[in-house]
Amino acid sequence: MEQLSKYLYMWYYAAAIKAVVVAALGYTCVTQNWFIMAKDAPASITIYSVIILYVIITTPVALKLFSMHVSKLATVTEETDKLSRYKTYATWRITIIAIGLFAAIFFYYVLQQKALLWVAGISAIALYFCKPTPEKIENDLAVKTETPDEEPEEKE
Repeated sequence: MEQLSKYLYMWYYAAAIKAVVVAALGYTCVTQNWFIMAKDAPASITIYSVIILYVIITTPVALKLFSMHVSKLATVTEETDKLSRYKTYATWRITIIAIGLFAAIFFYYVLQQKALLWVAGISAIALYFCKPTPEKIENDLAVKTETPDEEPEEKE
């Protein structure tokens, strides 16, 4: 469990560091005039729209699919299989959300569209909710047993 937590921490913080590197790269592209697109160019509008759609669609889908798959892990009895599958699901969730963050940050500088900063903020908040902690991992992997509710007494 501890090894899984460390791996996911490293994956999460690597994504955060990559976001800073992408921001520096985007800023450098603009200041050095390496790669700038006009706001009203068709390619610019297409890229802008694709990034917004990507984040709007993939963020809730990634979070929901992770939740669904992790809830099914409660039935897995083998601990190594359970940890391996959780590692895969958590890694994919972080990766899918981080891709939207990277694209929004980079193209915020290149396209100079302020809405992409909001999209990057949405992705950053979603990525924050993916932050792995040992407590969260234990809660996710705990076997959830539902206790039947006691039937209320009938009044006559």
